[in-house]
Amino acid sequence: MNKDRGVIKWTAMMLPEHVKLLREWQEEDALVIQPELDEAQLEQINENLQRAYSEASPIQLKVWEQTGIYTITGIIQKVNVHEQYVKLTDNRKILFHNIYEAILDD
Repeated sequence: MNKDRGVIKWTAMMLPEHVKLLREWQEEDALVIQPELDEAQLEQINENLQRAYSEASPIQLKVWEQTGIYTITGIIQKVNVHEQYVKLTDNRKILFHNIYEAILDD
């Protein structure tokens, strides 16, 4: 049976600069591209945010960050239009442009 060490055996022959570039490339590859929303999706998010805020009902937000897309559930405490963020009751601030889906928890 061939016990191949894979990439490990080749890293000894690589320059440190090459190893650094490969690591950076792997990190960039793990980044998630921000999804683009059309007007209908933006309108739906806006309606759901307004309804959740006015009724103080729980909302599930799908939020984009460079490392991935996360689901955050909470109740909206404040909507700041000037600074363009939503503040939840647990004091988390979520920027409008990072929200790509808002689902009301009925």
